[in-house]
Amino acid sequence: MSRIATDVTWIIGNTPLLELTRLSPPSTRVLAKLEFLNPGGSNKDRAALGMIQHAERSGFLRPGGTIVECSSGDLGIAVAMVGRRLGYRVILTMPEGLGQRRTDIARLLGAEIVTTPAAEGMRGAMARTEALTKQTPGAVCLQAFTNRANSRSHAESTAREIWQETDGKVDAVVVPVGTGGTAAGCIAFLREFGVKVVGVEPAHSAVLSGGQAGPHDIPGIGAGFIPDILVPGDLAEVIAVEDAEAVAAVRLLAREEAVLAGPASGAALYAALAFAARPDNAGQTIVAVLPDAAERHLDHRAYRLE
Repeated sequence: MSRIATDVTWIIGNTPLLELTRLSPPSTRVLAKLEFLNPGGSNKDRAALGMIQHAERSGFLRPGGTIVECSSGDLGIAVAMVGRRLGYRVILTMPEGLGQRRTDIARLLGAEIVTTPAAEGMRGAMARTEALTKQTPGAVCLQAFTNRANSRSHAESTAREIWQETDGKVDAVVVPVGTGGTAAGCIAFLREFGVKVVGVEPAHSAVLSGGQAGPHDIPGIGAGFIPDILVPGDLAEVIAVEDAEAVAAVRLLAREEAVLAGPASGAALYAALAFAARPDNAGQTIVAVLPDAAERHLDHRAYRLE
């Protein structure tokens, strides 16, 4: 049977599960959901497609319309890829000086980039997004942190795939928290089967654990506030990961399993291995969602070997 896609959005999802045979503790299986093998290089492809399709079905986004989103990272690239492929103008806002490599990729995909003063941070970029959306006829802002279509896309795809690919033999899913969509979607789908969903956040910005927001070096997670679409109490627990622990896990994954992944993936892996190593989790199957690719973060210290 021919399996030829004619649209890149058709090949979003159905990413493989890889058993980490060298890293799993004795008697416990740790599986990696390789989300960076989505065509846009991250799990954000799923969210972008789900949110854009929801906006279309709801009538907010019509042919010839514009998508305005605040992102300097993987979400921006995903929105650019999906939005432009589906025929929309895409405008991304971000503070000056952030993510040059990812900005270049978004431009290559056809997105327009609007920068705001670095001193205003992401709040300034978000304010600019809101203003541009109001000023531009036919424009919508997807607002991934508050958009339930984000979490639904992961419930219907990411979580369902994990359940089906393991034949229902999964005890816990470890998910790094950025917009909150993957975690919330996994909770929505998997809790009826008794599967625990464990959140991962930076130790230096552990707001899900009740701590204070702060700077950290794990791009893609730890926005510094609790996403509206995620209820922290629905998580089985939250594991806070130090920057250095994420770096070490990235390198360990490459050295032992020959898998090249990004810093957020390193944080998820570190948390999953720590969770799997607990005596009371012996014999379980634990899935770590690895959301990002290494290539997009080659300027990160995880990839500078001395």
